[in-house]
Amino acid sequence: MTRSEHDGSAQSERREGGSRLPAALRQARIIASFEKDGFVSIADLSSELGVSGMTIRRDLDLLGKKGLLERTHGGAVAAGPLTSLAFDEDEPAFEQRMRLHALEKSSIAQAAAGLVAAGESVGLDVGTSILALANVLTSRRDLRVFTNNLRVGMQMAEGNGTVYILGGQVRVPEYSVIGQQAVDSLSRHFLDKVFIGVSGIDASGYYDYSPEDTEVKRAFMASAGQVVVLCDASKFNRRALSRVAPLEKVHVLVTDSEPPADLAAALNEAGTKVIVAR
Repeated sequence: MTRSEHDGSAQSERREGGSRLPAALRQARIIASFEKDGFVSIADLSSELGVSGMTIRRDLDLLGKKGLLERTHGGAVAAGPLTSLAFDEDEPAFEQRMRLHALEKSSIAQAAAGLVAAGESVGLDVGTSILALANVLTSRRDLRVFTNNLRVGMQMAEGNGTVYILGGQVRVPEYSVIGQQAVDSLSRHFLDKVFIGVSGIDASGYYDYSPEDTEVKRAFMASAGQVVVLCDASKFNRRALSRVAPLEKVHVLVTDSEPPADLAAALNEAGTKVIVAR
């Protein structure tokens, strides 16, 4: 890079200022653009995201090192099938996860809502599938809902139901409430059912990206008469950073497709009922 190019890039970076998107969200939007075209150009991304071409090049280089794309002249193409673009090591941006498998999550939420009997006390965990369930349950005024999910709490409160938000520290961008205070408060209650979101499942158990959220998930499970996990099929035979629990700790798995044979056998051995949403 020449000195003039470097100076121009630096000036451009300064012009972006505080309005620039966080890097993780910016990179998630870059990945999401593959869903439409299978190719991204530096010029288009720079215009769309309001950052310099140099910033986009750095993002593409980083995503290329992770194997999520292949750099080309002026842009990048997907490194493989779009389904391989899921992050396992790092938690994707919430907005990106909301878009992924949205129809499947809606079907899962409808099936899960059918498990909730009148007048029950229900625990709702964090995650996009759980938020989809909250949207279905909003009109249920007969429920008492306990949640560490601020998005879920706001959604459920709009339906004039009885909603209890756990106390503790707020983890952004998930807007989950974490920490010992949240864990302790759950230990003082019995919930008829809890609905848990996960980032992956294989024969060894259920997984999540966040160790902090995982602690609260375990507390929900310990306080419940029945534990229900919501998990779309894209998470089968996938792992993330934190192991939430072994398979036998979950009574019901609600998903959108039959698990592969090896996972189905493990779930059957664990005594887990599998409900496939239609």
